Amino acid sequence: MTGAEYIAGFLVKKEVETLFGYPGASVLELYDAIASTSIRHILMRHEQGASHAAAGYAKASGKTGVCIATSGPGAANLVTGIADAYLDSAPMLIITGQVDTSCIGRDAFQEADILGITMPVTKHSYLIRSPEALKNSLEEAWHIAVSGRPGPVLIDIAHDIFTSELDSAPPKKPVLPRDRKNEFTLGSRIDEIVEAVSHSHRPIILAGGGVVLGKASHSLSRFAAESGIPIVTTLPGTGITIPHEYRPDVNILGMAGIYGTTAANEAMDQCDLVLAAGCRMSDRTLRDFNRFGRGRRIIHCDIDQAEINKNVIADIPVVCGAGDFFDALSAHNARPSADTLVSWNEYLRSQKVKPTLTQPNNILSCREILRAVDSVQSLRKDAVYVTDVGNHQMRAAQEIEPQFERGFITSAGLGVMGFGLPAAIGASFGVPSGCRQIIVLCGDGGFQMTMEELAVLHVSKLPIKIFLFDNSSLGMIRKMQDAKFGGRRTDSMLSSNPDFIMIAKAYGISSVSLDVSCRNNLSQIISEISDANENILVHCVTGKI
Repeated sequence: MTGAEYIAGFLVKKEVETLFGYPGASVLELYDAIASTSIRHILMRHEQGASHAAAGYAKASGKTGVCIATSGPGAANLVTGIADAYLDSAPMLIITGQVDTSCIGRDAFQEADILGITMPVTKHSYLIRSPEALKNSLEEAWHIAVSGRPGPVLIDIAHDIFTSELDSAPPKKPVLPRDRKNEFTLGSRIDEIVEAVSHSHRPIILAGGGVVLGKASHSLSRFAAESGIPIVTTLPGTGITIPHEYRPDVNILGMAGIYGTTAANEAMDQCDLVLAAGCRMSDRTLRDFNRFGRGRRIIHCDIDQAEINKNVIADIPVVCGAGDFFDALSAHNARPSADTLVSWNEYLRSQKVKPTLTQPNNILSCREILRAVDSVQSLRKDAVYVTDVGNHQMRAAQEIEPQFERGFITSAGLGVMGFGLPAAIGASFGVPSGCRQIIVLCGDGGFQMTMEELAVLHVSKLPIKIFLFDNSSLGMIRKMQDAKFGGRRTDSMLSSNPDFIMIAKAYGISSVSLDVSCRNNLSQIISEISDANENILVHCVTGKI
């Protein structure tokens, strides 16, 4: 068989059902081979949309997202989505075409060193210049993408390899680098961890995206319910869902950090022990690395040893999966000091007060709409949320309670404007069983970066409802300018926004407009939108977000 036929067969063997891409001359043979398989190809309208869709699929399902692009500009347009997947640990296989082997390095037409370009934002990259290298590289790439801390792996394939004949020999077992020696095993530290927990008075659990990726929400919830330790999340950890049987006994305080809830930040400031699991201790969660490392003990568990002691020095570092970590704590009956735990939880619950809505009477705020959406979905329990990036994203993290595991999908580490819509299209093919619609939350700035993907909505597996918050500005940037420069602004106002309702109509999409006149029956309108079995753009005319 040819190289292209082998790749198509490999993807079928790995049970890839859907992939996302944009064809070009150097990958046409691969497209032709895929056409004869059962794999469904989703033609996005921009390569960046293809990489975001693959990441959205991976973040929603936990499976490997696959995307394809041609050489040069096609491959380069994937980079933003690859970087997003790298920082958020989304498993992806990226296949790009390259110029013919004989032309590599000669500045040929549409040649770009995509291997060099993506090396900092992939777990590994390959340049395939011989038929012999293709089989083993595919096996290795797939293994690397899903093993340990997941992430994106790129395979750049010279055009002539797609048409080259491959022998019938099976691929060799992947020869992978030896795992780095784990100096911080759970077994060697568990007694020390249990002792630290038993001597704590104001402990917290800091749960990051690794809890979601590791499918550890159940283990986390069981331990939190048994021990009475409150939970604080990071932005990627917002997708954690507490199973129904544990909810009465779990005190979850929401997201910590710059845009975190009052209760979560109070807990972070006043705790004496942190059980951090699956988080990078990033600058968005910790406002001051050095200050946070003083005055409290830190137990840091992560599956990636490179994250240990990177930003904050841990008193007890552990390298393992979040599920194994919490299961071990439960098995060893780790319990904090009971005399102060009740008052600690009572105090933190008293801080769980949502901000009062203080918008002027003539403006419908983003927060009002989000609360109405969350209220409707708390009854329906049938949607996964996908956000774009900006103030609406932070408000959503504060206001929305996801109903599904992996039910809150966002661009956390990279913060990519334009992520929401294409990621939602990808997510529609990978959401949990029981989800019947996707809710996209986006601002007018980010939406216009990838709104060409509206053309792809008709192939989405589930209806997508787009809540577009239109305040005619780059809201987060405007607030920063006001704070830093005394109100002086340079080009952060979107004073010439298009007619979004007309744009939706042009793409054949139903639309609804929400403004202050809808305030009195907002929940009813949103319920009717949710009931509709079709894609809808909801144009939300808001003031300052």
